[in-house]
Amino acid sequence: MACQKCPYTGKYELLWRDDAEPDVICVLLRCCAGPELQVRRGEQVLLSEIFTTKSAVLERAEELRGNFAPADAETLQHA
Repeated sequence: MACQKCPYTGKYELLWRDDAEPDVICVLLRCCAGPELQVRRGEQVLLSEIFTTKSAVLERAEELRGNFAPADAETLQHA
């Protein structure tokens, strides 16, 4: 997850919202550690990955978009 001291972590860019479960979203956070991808259900973070480039985040977000389902949340946390 993004560092707690980073002033940018409160702002995010919505990458997609799950059509079947609208409270599941994928967001891009900007952090001093690098761009971070998060999949969230409400306030709960289901998946958090830090990348070196924004393009890598966008590519990973697209990979997850078609493959994410509510049952995957437990699997994603341990990936």
